[in-house]
Amino acid sequence: MKIIFTLMLFFGFWSSSNATQQIQEVNYFASLRSNETNVRSGPGANYPIKHSFKIKNLPIKVISEYDNWCEIEDYEGSRGWIAQNLITKKRFLLTYSKNKIIEFYTKKDANSRKIYHLENFIIAEYLKCEGSWCQVKINDKKGYILSSELFGVDET
Repeated sequence: MKIIFTLMLFFGFWSSSNATQQIQEVNYFASLRSNETNVRSGPGANYPIKHSFKIKNLPIKVISEYDNWCEIEDYEGSRGWIAQNLITKKRFLLTYSKNKIIEFYTKKDANSRKIYHLENFIIAEYLKCEGSWCQVKINDKKGYILSSELFGVDET
């Protein structure tokens, strides 16, 4: 009888511990899929809303995942949880610099022709990054911005 009880206890413990979800630490950039995204204090719809983003394609950094929830960090370093179906892995970047004006160049060269003079908080479609430059698309124009003036760029 003790053996049966011990086996039941062992298998019951084993199955319940395997069913427990674990938070997986990850580190990648993604973008918000929707025009309105609620950020919650924990991984579930029952957690309170901390704040909402009201802009589509805003880049965010996914720092951990739990079930179908992602813990994210925004351009200001604020963290919270959003449902995984509210993000897309299609990359966008955000102009985010201490400088008031961010230059958008035709080539990976500060001496090349300037396409736009940009302000902070402009969302650009990510094309590629090489060295200290990122090629992006803004208003159907392709060009280059220094990676140090962007949020959403992988650190190298």
